[in-house]
Amino acid sequence: MVDKVKALAYVDMQHDALAVFDDVEQGTVTKEDVWVSVVSYLRQNVSLSQYKLGSPSVHGKVRVESGDGGAHLESLNGVNVERVSKELNVASRPVRFPRQSVKPPYTKKSNVSLSINSIDFAEKSGKMVIGGPDGYCVVLSPQKPEEVLELKGHVGDVLNVKWFPSGEVVLTASSDLSLRIFSGVDGINPRTLKGHTRAVTSTHIIGVGKQVLSGSKDSTVRLWNVGQGAEEKKWTVPDGKFVDGIVVVDDAEGVKTLGGAEGDSIALAASPEGSLTAFSLASESGAEPAFVVQPDIYSNLISIDYSPKLQAIVTGHQNGTIAVRQLKTLRAAEGSIEDVSPTLVMRNESPIYSVVFDDRDDGILVGTGSGLPCRLSLQVDGSGITVDTKEEYGGWEAVGIETWAVAPDGVWCAGGEGGVITRY
Repeated sequence: MVDKVKALAYVDMQHDALAVFDDVEQGTVTKEDVWVSVVSYLRQNVSLSQYKLGSPSVHGKVRVESGDGGAHLESLNGVNVERVSKELNVASRPVRFPRQSVKPPYTKKSNVSLSINSIDFAEKSGKMVIGGPDGYCVVLSPQKPEEVLELKGHVGDVLNVKWFPSGEVVLTASSDLSLRIFSGVDGINPRTLKGHTRAVTSTHIIGVGKQVLSGSKDSTVRLWNVGQGAEEKKWTVPDGKFVDGIVVVDDAEGVKTLGGAEGDSIALAASPEGSLTAFSLASESGAEPAFVVQPDIYSNLISIDYSPKLQAIVTGHQNGTIAVRQLKTLRAAEGSIEDVSPTLVMRNESPIYSVVFDDRDDGILVGTGSGLPCRLSLQVDGSGITVDTKEEYGGWEAVGIETWAVAPDGVWCAGGEGGVITRY
């Protein structure tokens, strides 16, 4: 029975703190205060169905004042802060501020402002693809963000974007019921994949990209042949459940763990009420699910990711819960050594819009509805997982973080009204 959640205290810092440092260093002002808060929203080890908000928090200020050698920090209200280059350490917690912010060019087609739904970075080309409202989809280089390539064709919100492994071709999915294949070089749209009857929410590119997988609010997962531009297989999630996310287990260890045959791949379709429905991609079109898992978590599922390296799955939930579990626990027999509940953590009560594994340091990137992005650290021991906060990402106002992209020179995140993409 899953009923325990660990409180992760978080650090919130004045979003324009770096601008304050710059003003003081440049002599615009001689001194100015920056506010800092350290908050724990939960009491330790409480039932998820009875959690109490408003646990102790610490609020204070730091005075930024000019002096010999530049700006100096004076701690106020019992909050100790040390400035190291452009990194702030609060009780040994790094708070990183943006290295770069990009605001893509955007012309309104309606009264809807630019809010970014999905981004992806191609390491080979160094370019980013961005999906937003009303068919907005562009490719740009972060070094020259004013030069954009428009990917035209969608008439609904672009909900998911991915680069093919070549770094030259883009897969997009939209609320207009279609997927499209674009050239990321000249914007040509050689393939449009149609068949879904409701918004297409999620995608996965198989291998080098001869096939792609999609999930939709029409309760189906579909396998497409890119060369032919045609649907090859379709599977249906029982009880009319939406598919809001897909992860594909295609590594040999993971497939074996889930009971798949050698060479098979297993798609896990995530639905809002929290269920994970597994389909073997080797099975016939219309085949019944390989299995269905209903994790006992008291909040709707919003986001999901899988790490083959860690053999772990992370899900983000409406009430701010983040659940991490090893793959082998999904099908564990009751009472067996692998029958271990997920590790549950919560920073605050804001929805978890995005969770992404960064296997470079075995971390998880987390974006919430209130901003406050962070990186969590993971330690796997037997069937157990320990989760803690590794670093905070400052500089955001209270807008949601919908999407992440991992790049060689950092991580990018975006979302919320305003359409800004930020690199840490």
